Amino acid sequence: MSLDEEIKEEFLGKLKLIDGGKKGAQPLLDETGACLFLNETGLCSIQLKLGLEYLSEVCWYYPRIFCQVGGSFERFLELSCEEAAKLILLDNNYMNFEEKELEPDPYNPGEPRFTFHMDTAKYTQNANAIDIFWKLRVATVAILQTRKYKVRFRMLLLCLFIQEINELFTLGRENEAVMRADSYMAGLENNSYDDLAATMPDGADRELDIVVDILKEMHKIKLQFKESIEQVLKGFDMELHNWAAPANFNENYIKYYEMYFADKEYIFENYLVHRVLSEGFPFNYRGESDLMSNYVDLLAKYNIVEFLFTGVCRSSMKFDKRKIIDCISLFTRGYEHSKRRYLM
Repeated sequence: MSLDEEIKEEFLGKLKLIDGGKKGAQPLLDETGACLFLNETGLCSIQLKLGLEYLSEVCWYYPRIFCQVGGSFERFLELSCEEAAKLILLDNNYMNFEEKELEPDPYNPGEPRFTFHMDTAKYTQNANAIDIFWKLRVATVAILQTRKYKVRFRMLLLCLFIQEINELFTLGRENEAVMRADSYMAGLENNSYDDLAATMPDGADRELDIVVDILKEMHKIKLQFKESIEQVLKGFDMELHNWAAPANFNENYIKYYEMYFADKEYIFENYLVHRVLSEGFPFNYRGESDLMSNYVDLLAKYNIVEFLFTGVCRSSMKFDKRKIIDCISLFTRGYEHSKRRYLM
């Protein structure tokens, strides 16, 4: 069979023709929402066989995410792309926006294309909704990038902040949320949270049992993610057949985390800031839930990623950049890109 015949046979079996092919076609998805053209490692078989120029319009944009916030257009990279993950996670500098002229869109030259649009009306009817969103966003990033505190305390502080903001939104007092954001940012500058940070134990609850249950479910159906999960279990001396945690698991987990990430917490900071910016936190581009639910979703992902990274490094007995990038790429393909979610 020639390459053309092989490709034609593969395409016809994985495409749904629109109006008999007169209006194009769309790729079929499996039961988890994943494209059938992804190979066993989660990479695109079309690009691997034929090259970038044969990709569809949707796939040509990957790994870029385009978001519209008011009159601004923002562009981010997906962590499922290994090269993007390296740029995002392994840079010790603070993450921030780079402002530049909008580039022409080859598929939509007349107007910018965006993946998500920030619909603030799903959260507030305030006339200054975009300004309020930006103030909350800036305060959130400021909390997450306060490096004198451990990332886990920053997440606790963010929880307290979002709880207050969510209550104000519930009461229809959104303008006061701006003042609370200013208050938190002033507190960061004035060291107002140092005493609270000192009371937080190193072994703060990470809900590891729930994380393990989520990974157990992912291991059942995500073939390309199985190897990473099994490396994590090996690192923690856990048994695959029953997922039983060894004695003193929580204490050992903290020890391993400190061993590999005490001076590299910027990796988790970058992960969280990227998620905050690319998902429209503390709102959500999909507008699916309230502010506190959006925080819980962010915390769940952080807990899982921290557990995965600590486990793969423990299995290698060293800080292993390559395995970390492989792990986040596969996790993002299996979790973020799937319609089937495993939320806490």
